[in-house]
Amino acid sequence: MSRKFFSIFIKVLLLFIAGTVLGLIFFYFFKDQSVFIIERFKIVQSFFGIQEYQGGTSFNYVLLTILIGNLLSTLGYFFLGFLRASLPVSFISGFFIIIFLFAGTIRHGIAIPLEVIVLSCIEMFYRIIALSTGEYLGRFRLKNKAIPITSIILVFLMYLGAAFYEIFQIF
Repeated sequence: MSRKFFSIFIKVLLLFIAGTVLGLIFFYFFKDQSVFIIERFKIVQSFFGIQEYQGGTSFNYVLLTILIGNLLSTLGYFFLGFLRASLPVSFISGFFIIIFLFAGTIRHGIAIPLEVIVLSCIEMFYRIIALSTGEYLGRFRLKNKAIPITSIILVFLMYLGAAFYEIFQIF
């Protein structure tokens, strides 16, 4: 059973990387359109109450916003995996995460800070695990309970670690 999980995981990871490469190529040739896409993405974020950090915002509010936003997106990845949509979702995620990162260089006029790269990698890695776990459960149900339980615990620990790392970077 673990081979089946790792097979799913590797496929999802490889498609994520392929989406990242395509996103990088897209950004290289269409910088202005990439920034436009990210600016429109802010509208979608506002529907969920997610805003860019502004000085003077309380620690508890920022922590709660990060925890809820990341939890909702991680659950979304898990359920999309359960619905067996993990392959297109991983490709699309790779495409947009790289555009998001590189568009920031234009929008903010600075190079991508290392801590942003690390945080993005951690967050996408646990979402890829959540996506793979969802697909594994969708296909094989609970034939082997150890795999989904271990994956969910790993996702949860990485989720908390990433949230507190992000808080550490902000404050």
